[in-house]
Amino acid sequence: MGIPSNTAMADAVRTARDAVAELEEPLRTEGFKILLAKLISGGADRKDQGALPKDEERRVPVPRKKTAGTKKEKKPALPASTLRLDVEALKNLKSYCERFDLEEGTEHVAFVLANYARENTGLEFVTAADVAYLHRQLISQRLKVVAVNDPGDWLRALQWLTAPSRKKEWLEKSGVGFAVSNSGLLRFHEMEKEAASRKDALLS
Repeated sequence: MGIPSNTAMADAVRTARDAVAELEEPLRTEGFKILLAKLISGGADRKDQGALPKDEERRVPVPRKKTAGTKKEKKPALPASTLRLDVEALKNLKSYCERFDLEEGTEHVAFVLANYARENTGLEFVTAADVAYLHRQLISQRLKVVAVNDPGDWLRALQWLTAPSRKKEWLEKSGVGFAVSNSGLLRFHEMEKEAASRKDALLS
């Protein structure tokens, strides 16, 4: 097939431009390209030059709407703890807690810290934020303690300690937090006796 002359090329451009003049973008540009290619190659009849062929019309890309990605909902942050321990209180926290095995699990540590708050702070109840704060202080004092990365784990642990199905109920719901129950007091006294016995066994 020969190369079209300049006059034929200009005619083809005009014809293609006129044929798609009433279309909107991006159909106009795409239609112009398609018709021009057909006119130059001789593949389009004059009767078809006023509209886009149906198969080509289907191939014109339609801009896709951007769909917002489904983002994971962030868990609400725990309210800040009202506890602020000074140096003396931090030493007391360490000596209070180091009697117990602080690597036994989140429920065990949460229970120990709830009892510490009951005995050594003015709090009427302990929240997950209070437990998270005390846990951080134990870490800062280099005590071996269970690792917890999600503060929400403390809330779960406190809730488990109130659940009848777990046959513990060492805590009870109180206000927006948790308080040590009567059965919890009895259990903690047992834990203190067990800790004292272990210490005596080590010293003997």
